[in-house]
Amino acid sequence: MSVTLPQLIGAATRRRNEAATRLQRAQDELAALRDHPYLDEDMVRTAAEARDRANAEHQAADDELTGLLRSQDEEDQVQRAYGSVRPTGASGGGPARELAPATGAARQAGSAGPAWVRSNDGQSAVVERGQRFAEHAIVARHSAARAQAEQAVIGQHGGIANMVRAMTTSTGSAIVPTIWAGQIIDRARNESRVLQAGAEIVPMDAKVVQIGRLTGDPTAAFRTEGSTITASDPTFDNVTLTTQTMSALTVGSLEWFQDADNADQLVMDAIAKAIALQLDLVALYGSITSGAGSISLATPPNPRGVLGTLLAVASSSVLGAATNGTAQTTSSYWNEILDLVYTVRDYNEDPNALIWNSKAARQYAKAYDTTGQPLAIPADVAAIPRLMTNQVPSYTQGTMTSRATDVFAGDWRQMLIGQRLDVTIQVLTERYAENGQVGIVAHWRGDVQLARPRAFAVYRALQGA
Repeated sequence: MSVTLPQLIGAATRRRNEAATRLQRAQDELAALRDHPYLDEDMVRTAAEARDRANAEHQAADDELTGLLRSQDEEDQVQRAYGSVRPTGASGGGPARELAPATGAARQAGSAGPAWVRSNDGQSAVVERGQRFAEHAIVARHSAARAQAEQAVIGQHGGIANMVRAMTTSTGSAIVPTIWAGQIIDRARNESRVLQAGAEIVPMDAKVVQIGRLTGDPTAAFRTEGSTITASDPTFDNVTLTTQTMSALTVGSLEWFQDADNADQLVMDAIAKAIALQLDLVALYGSITSGAGSISLATPPNPRGVLGTLLAVASSSVLGAATNGTAQTTSSYWNEILDLVYTVRDYNEDPNALIWNSKAARQYAKAYDTTGQPLAIPADVAAIPRLMTNQVPSYTQGTMTSRATDVFAGDWRQMLIGQRLDVTIQVLTERYAENGQVGIVAHWRGDVQLARPRAFAVYRALQGA
């Protein structure tokens, strides 16, 4: 099986990052020996030699990656020379990057879903399943361009926790080195339900990114012998991802930040979870300001999520929301969920996951027939994964007090989540000082857009437990 240049770049990036980690470890070990009260010159010499070997390995890996990126740039120039794609002229933060859905063999893959590619260079636009964010060719190129500056930060701090500790004595904010930012983003991908369901991450190397979208399929028809063939071409427009900023706050005790042995993992996990939770909320409810409990996510500054998009452009895909909500009936307990699933299928789309909260899941789990046996899940529902997040609220709808909730169905691969390449952190040293705590604010930049709104449907104000 052939190996593509982006794959080689991803592998070289991993080797460079691993070498950087080994070099940092060797430097730390050497520094620790020099501070030891009983200095052993042989041990120092051995540690220094290990440091030099690690440095040579890191330099070799860096040179290899630089060469591959140079080759990629040359290939990009050749592709651009053909002039098959022209700049879109979208405004904001420099030239927009235009992307398009893959066709033919690239879209075969059944479970892999629609693959999106950059139309200006033919590279994959999305982070593939199982691929780390830092391995994507766009991110790898960004990382290589900043490698020297980032290595100075990594060499000084060794880990993100030490970076945060250093910032507790200063002010301002700092851009997280790509290797650490990538780990945070990957953790957030694992935490976010919309991303687990299949939403695609699009690394954004510009403030505005445009993605080609198929809006009308070609049609076929029988004809009589010798009659005119009527042309029927697919139609396209663009989905525009525009960078917006989301800030997530994590608070912990000063002692925790100073003393925890696994502080790097804890800090990354805390930031990633905060980002994932807010991303789920905005991806589902962005632009909704009423009718879903206390949710108020006006647009701007929030991106428009699934429910807001459907209400704006595909309102018939929003079901329920009766005056007093909708309660399940004994004889047709799953009918509302079946209607939800088939609303998506009515538009020739195929839902690959349901998203609901724990109270909705409990309501259906506790449903029994007249003999006291649990109700069987209809095959059409059982075949679809059901993911839980309590970012879907329970709220009051008329006389249904604190039990109304929403259920989302969709082909989540048609949700595109733009991700700018940098994550910025800011440490709040004074706001929580009286409680002996420190706040960390992570600033995530990106956007959420639905490539095909009819691939989604929402049942509103359905009864939960």
